Amino acid sequence: MKRLLVATDLSARSDRAVERAVALAEEHDAKLTIAHVVDEDLPEALAHNHQTAAELAIQQHLNSLTAGKGPSVSVDVSFGRAYVDILAISEKIDAEMIVVGVHREDAFKDMFRGTTVERIIRASGVPVLLVKDRVGSPYRRIVVGVDFSVYSRRAVEFAVTFAPGAEFHLVHAYDVPFKGFLYGHDTRRQVSKQHEAEFEQMIEEEMATFLAGLETKAPKLERVMQMGAVQEVVDRQIGRLKPDLLVIGTHGRTGVAHAFLGSVAEDLLREPPCDVLAVKAW
Repeated sequence: MKRLLVATDLSARSDRAVERAVALAEEHDAKLTIAHVVDEDLPEALAHNHQTAAELAIQQHLNSLTAGKGPSVSVDVSFGRAYVDILAISEKIDAEMIVVGVHREDAFKDMFRGTTVERIIRASGVPVLLVKDRVGSPYRRIVVGVDFSVYSRRAVEFAVTFAPGAEFHLVHAYDVPFKGFLYGHDTRRQVSKQHEAEFEQMIEEEMATFLAGLETKAPKLERVMQMGAVQEVVDRQIGRLKPDLLVIGTHGRTGVAHAFLGSVAEDLLREPPCDVLAVKAW
């Protein structure tokens, strides 16, 4: 990963995204572009004042982080529409990841769809990292939601390259088909237990197939396969593991609606429990 883009609106939330992007650029010896888009509808004089102030604020923040030493960083302050221009800059520099900060908590919860962040995740062809927490250290504990699809495979592959030294916890939620019809008399209970055991064995085999070729790249890898609703299983594991990064795979052109989490993905992005990395498979 050699080219990163971080978008900032100059808020404290975006400052965290910039700080994480700088840290990632240092870790990967990558070039970093910090982008800020000035609303093109502002009056000309006000827009140019905003541009000057933005460039100064970004440079001061950058100097406080690197003291003149660190990764190669360029600043791009342009006029336009936030998500449109951020995506254009991403394509121009051939970015391999876009880093963004969360919106205000209440607004992000109630108005996620249609926001700059959602539009970037939906339209971007590269992974998007949503930064919630302050930077304390490189990512060390990562949870990846998997459903054995190509989307999940791509998410795991990228995450392993993105943070090769981290410990990975692959979480898969499942339900036993027709389980509700198997309870009743003692004989049915016995059949149910056998049915559940056979299904669990099948899930383990599917996980092994899914991981083929990946385990050597991620030696610190735990498989978590639990029966239950996706939201409950994910919440339970996040509470147990307290990860510093959650990784989800997304469909090509359908943005946050994806195979493993579906609407759960949107909930996680509205109210992220930690930093969230959305990886797209085309």
